[in-house]
Amino acid sequence: MAIDYSHQRPVPGSESHTMPHPHDDGDEDGRSDSDMSEGIVELSADEIPEYFQERGGRLFHSHGSCPYPLPVDAEEQQRQNGLHQLLRRLLGGELAVGPVREVLAALPGEQRRVLDLGTGTGSWVLDMAREYPDVRFYGVDIVPIATRYPPRNVLFEMHDIKEQFRYDTGAIDMVHARSVTMAIRDYGALLPEIARVLRRGGLFVSCEWGRRPAMADGSDVAARAPRALAFFDAIRSTLLERRGIQTVADRIPQLLADSGKFTHIVARTYHMPIGDWPDNPEMRELGREYREMVELYARSMRAVLLDGRWAAHADDLVQGYIDEIWSVPGLVSICHTVYARRG
Repeated sequence: MAIDYSHQRPVPGSESHTMPHPHDDGDEDGRSDSDMSEGIVELSADEIPEYFQERGGRLFHSHGSCPYPLPVDAEEQQRQNGLHQLLRRLLGGELAVGPVREVLAALPGEQRRVLDLGTGTGSWVLDMAREYPDVRFYGVDIVPIATRYPPRNVLFEMHDIKEQFRYDTGAIDMVHARSVTMAIRDYGALLPEIARVLRRGGLFVSCEWGRRPAMADGSDVAARAPRALAFFDAIRSTLLERRGIQTVADRIPQLLADSGKFTHIVARTYHMPIGDWPDNPEMRELGREYREMVELYARSMRAVLLDGRWAAHADDLVQGYIDEIWSVPGLVSICHTVYARRG
């Protein structure tokens, strides 16, 4: 069962006790039918700390069944928020790939709904909610780190995405999943449930970063940036050995096809520069800012390395990667995007 931890902040001058509750969907959507197959339990403010644990000076989720390995503290939230803005710039100002505007276009008597999986700080949901004020947004995550005072068309909930969603079949117009592959062990098993809650013709959008560096000119990264490659090789092996997390970013289009539930599958990769080496001024600034996010990522990933057979070399691996992102021109991160329609 999902847990609602958001509360509406009273509007100045209004009677807060008469404000509709954020999960009274029937009233807010102007419809008598609900998109929920079951209710949600509200989490009080004093209960929120129970969902975290401290290890090695960093804060992590305390949900034992979820394999997600990264911290969820202020430093990691800074990285998530910064990366969100940089990715939007990389995508040409868009918040997601695909025919989003078409799918969310208003129709008389219809309430459009969007579900964001692994919402994290909620940055994507909040920006989308501003662009589509008449659309209802749901952001779910294993920990309550998004704002507890979202706009009226947003509801943040705690939910483990490997479990069944509370939404009725065909209730959702768009499902968005970004950077969720470290939160689940079997991505393919997630797709039937996504398909279930999507209406026919609804949109699924995925965005995942590859777990291997590359060179913009296609040259051998092992020769140009061996310490960066060693860092990611250690990360991939540790995630698989200790948590059962596979590298699937480039295989999601095939998984969608194999599920038999999606059509019009369109995949595209984007290259994010790491550092200020590009000639193009806009990309140079993007790469400079992204490098700061990469360094935060490397330091967060130290916790992953300490959990496996690379523990004795964790600091050297992290520092080696950081040294090369500051000294090797041409390094890029590959962002794998794909969108598909519910068949």
